[in-house]
Amino acid sequence: MMELTEVKDRFKSCPLVEEIDMLPKGHVRISTAFRYPDGSSVDVFIADRPSLLSKIMPMTLTDFGNTFLWLDQMDIRPLRSARRRRLTLDILETHGIEHSKGVLSCNVAPQELAIGVIRLGQACIRVADLIFTHRIASQGSFQEEVESIIEDTSLDYEQNAKIIGRGDVVVPVDFLVRSSELETAIFTLPAESSHASVAKARAENVFARCYDLRDWRGQRVAALDDRRLLYRDEDIGRIREVATIVPISQPEAMRDLLLAA
Repeated sequence: MMELTEVKDRFKSCPLVEEIDMLPKGHVRISTAFRYPDGSSVDVFIADRPSLLSKIMPMTLTDFGNTFLWLDQMDIRPLRSARRRRLTLDILETHGIEHSKGVLSCNVAPQELAIGVIRLGQACIRVADLIFTHRIASQGSFQEEVESIIEDTSLDYEQNAKIIGRGDVVVPVDFLVRSSELETAIFTLPAESSHASVAKARAENVFARCYDLRDWRGQRVAALDDRRLLYRDEDIGRIREVATIVPISQPEAMRDLLLAA
């Protein structure tokens, strides 16, 4: 069994390690100076128990699933939405961390124990910071707001997707959301420009794309930024003939529509 004093000797001059103790099952817990967004400590564990004196056998460092559990308590699922999955996997790849069933881990040689603790600790806090992608969505672009609503449904989706429409026309869609029964093409009607001509051109573009998908078997949804009265009633009326318009001020309506598909 690994001697606790051996581990402590490795970190006695490391300011990033605050406390080291042995759990009842023999795993060594290393409390680091890294912090989750709520201020709680990021703990790293030595999962297996080879002797530190061995220069050959690698050791497994793990968070025992605490990072994903922390996000789950904040109602964030790192791998369920395409955007968060992409961010999570990029973080893990950058730090050389593996993921399996919610557990983050890495294998290190005994002489690289300190480096491994730092790598895993950094990965844990960066993954936990995904909570901020949820909190600041409303401060970003309209496209990000719509994406945040889609993410809340936990449905699979693709951004900037392409669908084959009538006459084999390739139709770009802002988001393509997939449920078990039906696909949903989402088009955005932002109000980020104060020029009426820009809004009119955008409305005509959305109408044309929806029209090209009139024979498509999925449902067409236009997400409208209704916080500014920028779009003309007649332009919105034309789009309503070929798509379901959902105001951004009613995010629950968008979620319900997607989940009912």
